[in-house]
Amino acid sequence: MIIDLNLMGKQVIIVGGGREADRKAEALFSQDCEIVVICDRASDKISQWGKEGRLTLKLQKVSDGNFLTYFDRPILVMAATDDIQLNREIVAAAKSLRCYAYSVDDPEFSDFSHPAIINLGDTFQIAVSTGGKSPIMAKNIKHRLEPVLKELIGKDDILKTQLQARIRKLAQNTLPSPQARKQFFAMILSHGEINRLLNQGKMDDAEALALKLLQVHC
Repeated sequence: MIIDLNLMGKQVIIVGGGREADRKAEALFSQDCEIVVICDRASDKISQWGKEGRLTLKLQKVSDGNFLTYFDRPILVMAATDDIQLNREIVAAAKSLRCYAYSVDDPEFSDFSHPAIINLGDTFQIAVSTGGKSPIMAKNIKHRLEPVLKELIGKDDILKTQLQARIRKLAQNTLPSPQARKQFFAMILSHGEINRLLNQGKMDDAEALALKLLQVHC
């Protein structure tokens, strides 16, 4: 079963510095979580992301899972080294700390399989999964789907979603029922002036208008 785990503000540890670690880190950027990558040698991408502050890079050699005891609040540990036995030891240590644990290409020892992710504007994440049966097929289908989805889901869809994210909390506190909120958000989606402001890149003005309409709607 594919789920969307809420990682906002949580700590995620990736062990490994190669291509698989690259993919795992990149998939996490849209989750607004703290990413820590631990490895003895980091790829160019991971090194650059560390310099940019998108993740914390700790250069050290890992020989077992004992290093995890130095972290006080990880929720997820992803073992992405090229040593399957080491990955399993890391997973076992993570589970003993009650963390969700994942080992690359080793579904039997993981709490979940990691789908191939299509990330559109850090707003839409579309997962392709075979449940661990064939990661290479999931990646193959992902590459075939990605250009199609980029045609179907445009910048206006991303902006509308980001606007609704801005006002969602206030709408939940203001409107009394799920049905009322559904009607309000449907109205916002089709509102001509809001769409015009979004197309002009005026997100703050679009938000201000949406908030005015919320007061009228309540």
